Amino acid sequence: MAPKTTLLSLLLAGVCLVGCGRPFEPATPPGFVDMGEERYGDEEYRATTADGAVIGIRAFENDPKGDLAFWSRAVENRLRTMAGYALLETRKVKARDETEGTLMRMGHDEDDNPHLYVVTVFVTEDYVYVLEAGGKKPEMERMMPQVEWAVSNFLPD
Repeated sequence: MAPKTTLLSLLLAGVCLVGCGRPFEPATPPGFVDMGEERYGDEEYRATTADGAVIGIRAFENDPKGDLAFWSRAVENRLRTMAGYALLETRKVKARDETEGTLMRMGHDEDDNPHLYVVTVFVTEDYVYVLEAGGKKPEMERMMPQVEWAVSNFLPD
């Protein structure tokens, strides 16, 4: 993912990271390798392709309480205004258990190299789930079916 994607972490600053393991079940798509809990801990999920596309998932307590519209807009605003991403597409998606989410495709150039960043937000009463996928534009375009598969097979607790 692009270095500026770490700004998404700041979006939810002050919101406690879930500390009792993953309150979700990730789905590693074909062509990606799960980087394992030993590398990123049991609270985060990371997977990568051999060519550098990355998927990450984090869960935060839904505190202050917000709905999907609130958290999706907060993420979008942060990425557009603070990190310089251009919003290319927004659409509704569903997780494996039919939880509704918002998927946003965003573009960003780094050193004259176009990158694509896909962030999906799911919200339950207890958690905000942020699924991120990013990399150089050609690799991300090639891997978009797998990224969308990971989103539709994601299972929040």
